[in-house]
Amino acid sequence: MLTKILLPQRFQMIGWILFWPMALLLVLNSFYNFEFDWLTWKDFRVGDIFASENENFTNEVSIIGTFISLFFIAFSKEKQEDEYIQKLRLDSLLIAFYVYGLLTVIGTLVFYNSGYLEFMGFNMFSIQLAFIIRFRWLMYKQQNTLALI
Repeated sequence: MLTKILLPQRFQMIGWILFWPMALLLVLNSFYNFEFDWLTWKDFRVGDIFASENENFTNEVSIIGTFISLFFIAFSKEKQEDEYIQKLRLDSLLIAFYVYGLLTVIGTLVFYNSGYLEFMGFNMFSIQLAFIIRFRWLMYKQQNTLALI
């Protein structure tokens, strides 16, 4: 029984094409305060708490772009999708949740008062990254095993 909820296979390539510039933009914005001037809007938010005269949306664009690109990579079909690949997906997803849980516990203990919000911001990508790394590794090993036969 094939799963119908995966994205079409072409989304995987779109995800890889979007991932590299979005991840680079995320790193540049987070660590080097890089911002695009054309993403600065005046008087965007209304209210006293969040109001600022100018607000730049480079960080928001980079976070959303990185998340969407990783989503496309992780949840698009392979060229040949079968039950074995679905099992590899499920196993990789389980390992990814273990990695996320472990990173969350360790990060809470280590970063709680200093950079906890920034840590949790980067940690939201760990499930997708762990899934992609493990799934791709298993697919690579499977490809090498089949090539030897």
